[in-house]
This record gives sequence, C-alpha cells and structure tokens, in this order.
Amino acid sequence: MKALLAGAAVALAVGCGAAPKPAARPDVTAPAPLQLSMIQACRELLGDLSRNRGVPDIPTLRRIADHVTAPRMAADARTAVRDIDHTGIAPVALSLLRDECARAGVRIPDR
Repeated sequence: MKALLAGAAVALAVGCGAAPKPAARPDVTAPAPLQLSMIQACRELLGDLSRNRGVPDIPTLRRIADHVTAPRMAADARTAVRDIDHTGIAPVALSLLRDECARAGVRIPDR
C-alpha cells in the first residue's frame, strides 16, 4: 500500500512540473497586429525584401496574407507563398504585389 501511495505521489510530482515553453520563433520579432492596412502590409513587404536582398520571406508573406484588409493583396500573398513552396520563385505574384503597393503609394523596386 505504501509503495502504491509513493508511486502515485511521484506521478503527481512529475505531472505538476512547469508547463512546456512555447516553441521559439526567431523569424518573428514582434507580434503581428490583428489587421494590416494596405500601406502597412506594403511597408512590411518592402522591409522584408530589403533585408533579404529582393527575396521574399515566406513567414512575412503569410502574415500579410492572414492580416491585410485588402482581399486582392491577401490573395496575391497566398499565391506567392504557394508558388515559392512549389517552385522556389513567385515572379507573377510578386509583380502583382508590387503593383498594388505602388497604387497605395509604396514603391517596391525590382531586384
């Protein structure tokens, strides 16, 4: 009986340890707001392309796709993610994003 109680106490002590830490996300520096305006999304894309020498970062494109308020821009960002996942490049989707950003007043240069 004592062995059974001791085993239960050990099991409870092990189960009551600290909760596991959430996985680290080194590519995310700040939590994304719930919604991004078109200008905010374009500035985020411009900054990402500047940091990565013209190569888009998939997590940035996903944040834009998930949080931008402009449906067309969200669709183009999703297309870019899909194309990069499948072929490694997304020239058409990025051209469409550049055009939308130019219309919003944010110029994103070609590579």
